[in-house]
Amino acid sequence: MAVRAQEVNARATARIVVLQPAANAASTELLAGFRKRLAELGRRADISVEYEADAPRAGGARSGASPDLVLALGTRATTRATTEFRSVPTIAALLARESALPEASAAAAVVLAFPVDVELEWIQRILPKVRRVGVLFSTDDNAKLVEQARESAKKRGLVIVARRVTNPSELPAALSALAASADAIWGIPDELVLTPETAKAVLLASLRSRVPFVGLSAQWVRAGAVYSLDRDYTDLGVQTADAAVRMLDGASGRSVGIVAPRTVRLSLNTRVADMMYLVVSPTLIASAAEIVR
Repeated sequence: MAVRAQEVNARATARIVVLQPAANAASTELLAGFRKRLAELGRRADISVEYEADAPRAGGARSGASPDLVLALGTRATTRATTEFRSVPTIAALLARESALPEASAAAAVVLAFPVDVELEWIQRILPKVRRVGVLFSTDDNAKLVEQARESAKKRGLVIVARRVTNPSELPAALSALAASADAIWGIPDELVLTPETAKAVLLASLRSRVPFVGLSAQWVRAGAVYSLDRDYTDLGVQTADAAVRMLDGASGRSVGIVAPRTVRLSLNTRVADMMYLVVSPTLIASAAEIVR
C-alpha cells in the first residue's frame, strides 16, 4: 500500500471512479463537497462518474488502467465495487449504517446514521422531560441497535421501551402500547415499520396520544413529527474526501474505518410542539435548519 501511495503522489493526479445507481440530490451534494475538499487540500484528481447503466456486462472486461480509488455511493454501488474492484482502495458512502457494508469488505465507509448516543443526546436537549423512549423495529439489525441504545440510555437516566413488529398488522397494537408506556417515540429506519405506507398511522397515533414522534427526516417533520436530525450531505462529502486522502496516502480501508456524520441539521415542527404543550428552547428553535410553524 505504501508503494502505491508513492506512485499516486508522484503522478500528482489521482484517478478516482465514482459508482452510483443514479444521480439524486444527496449524491450531487456529497460529490460537490468531495470535489471542493480535495481542491482545498491541493489534491488533484481525475474523477469519473459511472452510473449503474454504465456497468460492464457480466464477463466483460473493463478498459483502461485501474483507478487509484473507488467511491461507491449507496448499497448497490458498494456491492458492485466489491466485485469489480476487489484490489482497489474503496470508500462506501450514503450507506444507511455500518451493517450495510459487506462483512468481508475491506472498504472504509461514510454512513448516514448518527451514533445512538447523539440521537439520545438530542432527545434530551429537545424533550428534556422524556424518561422513557419508545422504539418500534422489525429487523435483527435494529434489534442490535436497540440493545446499543439500552446501554447508552442507562448512562443518561433514560429507559428504552422497545416493541418488535413482525407484520404490518401488528403496528396499531404496538403503537397503542408505546403511547401508553413511553414519553416519546424515536423513529429509526426500518423497512417494515416506518415506510411511506405506515407514516400516516404512526403520525396520527403520535398526535392523538400527544406522545411526540422523532422523525427520520425533514419530510417526516413536515408531516407531523416533532423534530428530526438530518445530514449535511455537502459536509459528508468533505468527510469522504478526508478519508479518501488518507487512503490515497497509504492508509487501509480498515484503518480509516466507519465515519459517522458530524454535522446535524435540525428540522423542527413548532406547531406540533405547541399542540403537545412542549416547550422548546428558543436557542434550539433559532438553530434549526428548517422550522414548520
